[in-house]
Amino acid sequence: MKNVVVLFAFGAILPFSLGQSKPTVTIKEQFLPVYLGDTIVLTCSEGGNVKWIFNGNEIPDQTQQNYIFTIKSTSAQGPYACQVHGSQSDAYNLKIKDSFPPEVLVIQSGHSVVYKDDSVLLALYVDDCLNWMCYVYKKQRFYHVKIKDYPKTGPLEFMTSSMEKTSEPYIYWCKKKNTTMRSSTVVLMVTDLMVKLVPHPALPLLGKNLELECVTHGAPTVNNIIFYKDGKAMQSHPQKDVKYLIENMSKTNKGNYECEATYTNQASSSNSEFTVKSEPQKVVGIDMTLVAVMSYTPGYPVCTCSECKTAGKSEFFEIVNGHYKKHETTTLSKGKYACRVHWDAGASSFSLPIFVSGEDPIVSKTVVIVVVIVLILIVILTVGYFHYFYLKRRNKQEFFSHSLSILAEALYQEVPLDAVKSDKGEGGYEELKGGKRGERSGEYDTLKGPDADKVTTAEVSDTGEQGGYEGLKVSQDDSRKNEYQTLKGEGGKGAEGGYEALKTSKAEEDAGVYHTLGPAGEQGAGYEALKLSKAEGKEGEYQTIQPGGN
Repeated sequence: MKNVVVLFAFGAILPFSLGQSKPTVTIKEQFLPVYLGDTIVLTCSEGGNVKWIFNGNEIPDQTQQNYIFTIKSTSAQGPYACQVHGSQSDAYNLKIKDSFPPEVLVIQSGHSVVYKDDSVLLALYVDDCLNWMCYVYKKQRFYHVKIKDYPKTGPLEFMTSSMEKTSEPYIYWCKKKNTTMRSSTVVLMVTDLMVKLVPHPALPLLGKNLELECVTHGAPTVNNIIFYKDGKAMQSHPQKDVKYLIENMSKTNKGNYECEATYTNQASSSNSEFTVKSEPQKVVGIDMTLVAVMSYTPGYPVCTCSECKTAGKSEFFEIVNGHYKKHETTTLSKGKYACRVHWDAGASSFSLPIFVSGEDPIVSKTVVIVVVIVLILIVILTVGYFHYFYLKRRNKQEFFSHSLSILAEALYQEVPLDAVKSDKGEGGYEELKGGKRGERSGEYDTLKGPDADKVTTAEVSDTGEQGGYEGLKVSQDDSRKNEYQTLKGEGGKGAEGGYEALKTSKAEEDAGVYHTLGPAGEQGAGYEALKLSKAEGKEGEYQTIQPGGN
């Protein structure tokens, strides 16, 4: 009996003593160091009815052995403890860096809210893929992700396993072997409903836009959408648009969001409508302490971070359907982009997205060069064209000037005998040469024959050679002074075959005009009058005057 009492007392004391054992708080080493935006797991060594305490204050609604939370700011660092059956653990002092993780793990295909039994494609943008290991937290346990084929260069891509519906999220992240360098975390929630609410981006930042999308499984015809925050409708009337935009997110926008879709299943012949509300999604805003700013000119994207402590490397990401895909070149095609600056121990936040027109700098430069060349050619051709016609015109002017000078010279010689034709050639005229001094003064002979152009001083013909014109002799008669008579033979006057006498006009206005005289001396009976031109530049030329004086 005594032994029974002892055993009973020992059995009663043992559970009490075991229940009073002091719990401990731990964190998986793979999570360290902790950065802004990380979703981490703190574990209490004792299960049951657990209370979580931060800075001496109980954290509401947290009773699980694993405490899962997202680091919204550096204010989350400090002492964490858990309490089980009245026994409280020693504090675990959580330290948080004021930057984001140096490497980024992103969803390449799929959403952060996953339908039951679905998978998503994840990508880690690093160059030395072989040196990295990836992990997943699921069903309250930690696992190493097995990747069959590691690429030699990034990105490191892998598919998640088929996901089951659980009360806790799936958390994926990667870490470089034998270092403290790690990636950001990706949190995946699983739903078994036909409608789900998906936030873009999955990790919203304060001061940036947040887009909520209501997705219906199987892509049925959606008739109406209603969005809710903390159980209250966010719009007065249902809408057709499946997206809802929260601009410039602030702390007042934090909360639990849902969406309700009324749709018709296309595969159904009944055309029946269904209305389904999604599971609530908790949306928190992350403080941005290190902000990146992106600017872009064709071929030259720039990413800056004025508050970053260490100079880092710029990275550019294209945003496609809410997914961030790293762009390896500085030539950006048309689309939506964001950037960040990273270094070995951390990184800035993503910049605000900007839209790029997609102008190819190489093509644009080529176009500019071609346009410049074409313009230069046009200028050259234009100048050459006008220069050609200028030279042509100048040559033509010189030709005409030369022709006019020749014509003027010809007129000086030809005009005195304008109406006389040579009997040795049609249209040919012969030059009058002055007679020798002392021989028949005042008489003139025309010279013909092959040597006529060689004679410098004409000799008066005494005989009026055949083929030559008769000499002209000044009349000695006082009454016929200043008249010229043709000579035939020796001193013949107006002989047969000779030309009529020329008489100088004495009229003052007709000075220098010569008239032909008929056989009886009448004026105007012969050839037209010859008038000495006094026009400037034509002195010494003779012009024929018609009988009317013109």
